[in-house]
Amino acid sequence: MLERVARKLRKAAPSKTARTGKTAPQDPPKRTPREAREARLRAALQQEMAIDVERIVQHSMPTGGHGKLARLRGMKLDAAATRLYHRVEKGFSLPEPRRPFGAQALKGLDVVLANDKHDPDALYAHESRAVLSALEAWNERGERDEAVAPRGDSLPTNPLDAETMAHFITSRRSIRDFAPTPVAREMIEEAVRVAMSAPSVCNRQGWRAYWFDSAEDLARVLPLHSGSGGFADRIPGVFVLTYDIRAFEGPHERNQGYIDGGLFSQNLLLALHGLGLGAVPLNWSRSQQASAKMRAAAGIPDHENILMLVAAGHPAEGYRVARSARRPLAEVLRFGMPEKPDASGMAT
Repeated sequence: MLERVARKLRKAAPSKTARTGKTAPQDPPKRTPREAREARLRAALQQEMAIDVERIVQHSMPTGGHGKLARLRGMKLDAAATRLYHRVEKGFSLPEPRRPFGAQALKGLDVVLANDKHDPDALYAHESRAVLSALEAWNERGERDEAVAPRGDSLPTNPLDAETMAHFITSRRSIRDFAPTPVAREMIEEAVRVAMSAPSVCNRQGWRAYWFDSAEDLARVLPLHSGSGGFADRIPGVFVLTYDIRAFEGPHERNQGYIDGGLFSQNLLLALHGLGLGAVPLNWSRSQQASAKMRAAAGIPDHENILMLVAAGHPAEGYRVARSARRPLAEVLRFGMPEKPDASGMAT
């Protein structure tokens, strides 16, 4: 793919020997250092973005009407069906749902379940059937299915008071000093299970988590991350977090995987913290080439993009953390529209 995109970029680039009218080839105007830097940045961005486009076109859910549902397979069918049945769930969660409603979702889900490649045991198939039954009961008899849209007072309540909640969240810190004690797989499973309660667009849950804790795996994965060299030998385990491009549709959802993945990642950090483990998110703002190397090293499918790494383990005794001062609240939060400056330039 990289070679194909490179060929496209070379073809699109202006020729160095381009002629101007009747005159002989002329040297290009001399660039200032700033112009040269901007040109290099622009070329690098174009190459990275071109590969992004190729990957989205190749892997994302195709746009279109219900007709596509008969042709979709695997995760693309799963994501399309989930979006449809969740649309009905949201309708039932309104104070006064229309009656009847959900005609388009009903047509689409019928096509999904008639698709001979759909998995009848998958979550999306089970939920699609439940939603179709709930729609029939509502539209024909005015009966609301309590399982599809449960009442808020039937759900577990928040056990934390405001002070406890603030203390729990603000006490989470990035820890880079770990004890050699292995992390039990049960703790990893529980952290991911809790993290999966994060919201996602139309409940598609496109995030994925890969945990590595063997010496062999860590020696293969960690060297590909450039910012953890000072403490990599003390990391007992690391997540590689990704999102599945196939869960998203078309150009308008091109960044949705990072949004949903960010929500999942923060939930995971809080879950690890709640279990008494230390963790540090490891940035993955890397090139397409570096991401391809990580996918190969970690056995991650090509249809997934890497979000970040998260190192986790039992904190070492006497560990230290970076101070990480926080900006003033006024720099982050604004109520309503900005104040208009008066003639002197002061806000009124």
